[in-house]
Amino acid sequence: MKNVLLLLMLGGTLLLLGGCSGGSQTGKPDAEAASAPGSKADDASRRLGMQHFVDGSVYELKGDLPQAILEYQDALRFDNDPAIYYAISKCYSQLSKHSLAIENARESVRLAPEQLTYRRNYADVLAAAFDFDAAAQQFEEIIKRDSAQVEAWYNLARIAQQRKPLRALEVYEHIIDRFGPEWDVFLQIADLNNRLGRFDKAADALREMTQLDPSNKELKKTLAQTYARAGKFDDALAVYTDLRDIHPDDLEIQAEVAGLYLARGEYPRAAKEFDTLLARDTVSVDVKVHIGEMYFGQMAKDSTLAPVTRSIFERVAAKHPDDWRAFWFLGAIGSVTRDDSLSLRSFRRVTELASWNADAWVYMSGVFLGKNNFAEVARILESAVRILPDDFRVNFFLGLSYSRLNRNIDAARVLEHARQLNPKDLDAIAQLALVYDAMRRFEDSDALYEEALKIDPENHLVLNNYAYSLADRNLQLERALTMSRKAVDQQPDNASYLDTIGWIYYRLGRYPEAMTWTKKAISKGEVNAVVYEHLGDIYYCMNQKDLAIEHWNMALKLDEQNTQLRDKISRGSL
Repeated sequence: MKNVLLLLMLGGTLLLLGGCSGGSQTGKPDAEAASAPGSKADDASRRLGMQHFVDGSVYELKGDLPQAILEYQDALRFDNDPAIYYAISKCYSQLSKHSLAIENARESVRLAPEQLTYRRNYADVLAAAFDFDAAAQQFEEIIKRDSAQVEAWYNLARIAQQRKPLRALEVYEHIIDRFGPEWDVFLQIADLNNRLGRFDKAADALREMTQLDPSNKELKKTLAQTYARAGKFDDALAVYTDLRDIHPDDLEIQAEVAGLYLARGEYPRAAKEFDTLLARDTVSVDVKVHIGEMYFGQMAKDSTLAPVTRSIFERVAAKHPDDWRAFWFLGAIGSVTRDDSLSLRSFRRVTELASWNADAWVYMSGVFLGKNNFAEVARILESAVRILPDDFRVNFFLGLSYSRLNRNIDAARVLEHARQLNPKDLDAIAQLALVYDAMRRFEDSDALYEEALKIDPENHLVLNNYAYSLADRNLQLERALTMSRKAVDQQPDNASYLDTIGWIYYRLGRYPEAMTWTKKAISKGEVNAVVYEHLGDIYYCMNQKDLAIEHWNMALKLDEQNTQLRDKISRGSL
């Protein structure tokens, strides 16, 4: 019985072999065996080839693919049949030897170009080897030869989805036109259009899906949400209204209806709907937070909604004091309205309820970062980094605060870890380069600046900082000048950048130009002691000693601990 079943399983493969061999060139085992077609030697050769093919098929069924391949290759010595190449290709593909699978699949198609089974296999092995363009060409060829091959249409669309979404949409739409409406096809069309931001087209596909499944509640919700994203609020409201009639107890639907009134600017009507929901004891905290989220989203377009949005989240927080989400939004509202007290109080509560929430730590520290209170930023983030040691933002801003506090060893340690977490982040690279520069680790800082410029050759911060570092060391001054000019072109009112280009001209001995740029930097206001010291140095080199000492003294008032500057004033010289 076992042998009978095995022969039945082999039947399809043997038919392929027998049906295709007549037109192929037949290989002979040796020169003496060569004879005209139809001779006894030729028949014997075919029988030997068939035996090897059958043996190969048996090994393949048993899962012994290497032995199957050997038998199939022996079969080719007697009969150069495309079915044998096809069988070898499938075995190699299962062994993940893609180049050999492709080679044999290609040969089977060359010998029998009209055999779509071979061409489908060729396309499949190309796709398995990630040669999607070549696979797509084969599926296109299959369709050209037989446009009823629905599987080829599907495969072509799937290959195009990630890399050529517009082509995928064309193919899916053709499938609908040729083979009729299909749920899965409409789903793919909707997904692709959503990814492309074509929400109106996505909604059209979803509407077709509702025709196929009119009782699908979640699908209709998705349709209404997609209409809203497309700005078709009337259509969205019509879908939600129908859903609310069918499901009057679904509070989420009621909230979405209210949200649409909000999006349409019908604030009194929206407030009435929302108040009804918020007053119900059965409304979950999730729904309440969602209501607040809708107001928060609309607040970005209309700042007059800030008070009512804050009121909603304050009500939620009072009713659910152990749910961190309401406090998070209150903190965000404080950030938007510049209410630092509200931000700090709310985000601090989030860190108590959900210490894993990195946003709360970062935004809370951001209040002090905006005030240049780097000591408080460091204090907050030192607590955060103990809880979230591998959060990039926590490490980056902690490193930044250490740098501003001149704690360069700590800054380097934390920023190096930030770089491990996100090696290509340009801000982390630039900040760490600045720290290395301050530590006089110039080889390391230069390497980072060069890496940063490879990522973004026009980054004005990197261009300025690297240019200043080179100028301070009296190196590559012409290159530094070129970089500095690029930075100033992008930010012509940046006092630090203006000082940099002035300092480079000073190093080049072009003192009138140096003075022009440095004075321009001072005219922008809020410059540090270094800029006044630079101007004093320029005056000194232009033989205006009194003005030089005057500006050095101005610098000393801003940096009273600068002993080198104090010594320079005492000497009355550089």
